Amino acid sequence: MEEREAPAAQENQAERRKPHIAHQATLFLEGRLTEEGFSSPRLPRGCGVELAGHAGANPEAHLGEGHFTLWPRTDGEGRLIQVQVALKLQRPMEGTELQVHGLLLYADRKKLVVLIQPKSAEPFRLILLRARGFTARLEPKKAYRLEGSLRGRRLFVERAYPLGKWVLARKGERPMPEPIEGDRNPYWDGTRRGRRPRGEREGAGETPPAEAPKPSQAPPPPPPPEPEPEPPPPLPRGQVVGLTGSGPYWLVVRPEAVREWWPRVERFLPDLTRRHEVRTYPDGTRAVVCGDLEALKVWWKRVVRG
Repeated sequence: MEEREAPAAQENQAERRKPHIAHQATLFLEGRLTEEGFSSPRLPRGCGVELAGHAGANPEAHLGEGHFTLWPRTDGEGRLIQVQVALKLQRPMEGTELQVHGLLLYADRKKLVVLIQPKSAEPFRLILLRARGFTARLEPKKAYRLEGSLRGRRLFVERAYPLGKWVLARKGERPMPEPIEGDRNPYWDGTRRGRRPRGEREGAGETPPAEAPKPSQAPPPPPPPEPEPEPPPPLPRGQVVGLTGSGPYWLVVRPEAVREWWPRVERFLPDLTRRHEVRTYPDGTRAVVCGDLEALKVWWKRVVRG
């Protein structure tokens, strides 16, 4: 009996292990690649650049001006801190300049946190901002195709599609799905997972009974203003950048040192693997807050060495 059940269990495991749709995060920009490196007027000042993919394997074949495929990376506040130049295109790419395929981890009214899981590289996270007017509800733990653009230092999302439906449409196996844009998500019916969609519920074709009028209610009070961030601990007299605090621990960059030090801090932020938070203060001070002192020290040494 056990021997008969084993193949069925193995088939079920194989079904669960089907490879996911390859994730990617791509930014298409005009630029120029020379022997000295890559430049584009669209990239923000201080953004790190390196070669990867086809351009990394054979840079001579991608030299010159044109449209390039870039792989972006962001910091904890959604600022573009690095791009990897992967390919010089033969012609401009159709569609939006930002195209992201990934798993949505978190969404609120301002930002989206997306996990990118490439098939042949380490997973990473992107912090994307919502474009003005894009307020549609998105479901965490679902895969989406996100489309948008680079504006200043940040990547903005303007519309989305369920990734699986979009891929099937590109293969010609189904019509192109409706976009999720504005305040409308045609795939969200306000139900919890596991419940049948609205059109499949009992009595879906019947006329619902009239509801009794509800008493008028006063509008809810406005939400309280967000509290000011906790000020950083002071640095020793005369010091404008350095580690401080007794838990959590802080890297503090005073306003007079931001221009020299902060671009370097942003460039190395992806290397700080411990949970951390980036803070900006009205006086121009910036800080990185982390609960692991040893990890912060090791990371700060790398920043100082450059």
